[in-house]
Amino acid sequence: MTGAERDLDEWDAEIEAEFQREVAATKAAGRRKKGRRLVAFPLAFLVDVCRLTEGRTTLILAMLIYRRTHVCRSQTVTLPVDELAELGITRRRKNESLPTLEAAGLIRIERASVGRSAKVTLTWKPS
Repeated sequence: MTGAERDLDEWDAEIEAEFQREVAATKAAGRRKKGRRLVAFPLAFLVDVCRLTEGRTTLILAMLIYRRTHVCRSQTVTLPVDELAELGITRRRKNESLPTLEAAGLIRIERASVGRSAKVTLTWKPS
């Protein structure tokens, strides 16, 4: 093997090693983003919620309900306790805010038996 061939082999190995590092970095970035959630809704929804209700908990709950309707592909959803806890919303705060959203005409609550999570139907229509 000549010096030129060895230089080409080393150069090829360096290129391959760099490629593998880039692939690993790209995969790691994808894994970091996997846990992120996107909350998207029409601006008109945000305006109506802010206009018709008061309080941060009520707003966050409305945003979560809207998100769940799209994730579950259903107008009627339940609110997972773990997602509420992640957002700092206790069961008591949820039970205070849901009737506020219902009174504003944004949702309808379908009460369930004791120990079951209530089903919430998004009734908001863009004006």
